[in-house]
Amino acid sequence: MTVTLDEQVFRAHVADGPFQSGDDLNKWKLRSIDWPHVVISVSAKQHEGWPSEYYFRFECTNYPDVAVTGQPWDIERTAPLAAKQWPGGKNRVPKVFNPGWNNGQCLYLPCDRIAINGHSDWHQKHAQLIWKPGSDITLYLGAVHELLNSSDYTGPRGA
Repeated sequence: MTVTLDEQVFRAHVADGPFQSGDDLNKWKLRSIDWPHVVISVSAKQHEGWPSEYYFRFECTNYPDVAVTGQPWDIERTAPLAAKQWPGGKNRVPKVFNPGWNNGQCLYLPCDRIAINGHSDWHQKHAQLIWKPGSDITLYLGAVHELLNSSDYTGPRGA
């Protein structure tokens, strides 16, 4: 089986320092690669009755030249996560993790390939979160981890 250049670059990135550092710190873990899709879990703030992590399925075609797009994923059903199980919160978390936006196909983040469309103002407002050709998956994972471990996060929506 031939491994495409974009998959080779992705595999190199997840074997490299920034991704491995996050893995070592239990921020995230690579769960599977079925190119161009990858599943990565991201740890969440500990609280009784809340999940300790969420899974995200990323579509990575043309990585890293083109931004990835990710959605919350049900690892047991190998399907998109049910809306009531998406992360909930007070302010920013429910805006980013909004299953009603774009039919739950992605997160509402500036580093997401789908979400950035139509948001030219994000390049100024959120420059640090804009995907650039030299970016790697840790840009996206860092933003998600920060939200899931913030005081804004209040557990799953249906809790």
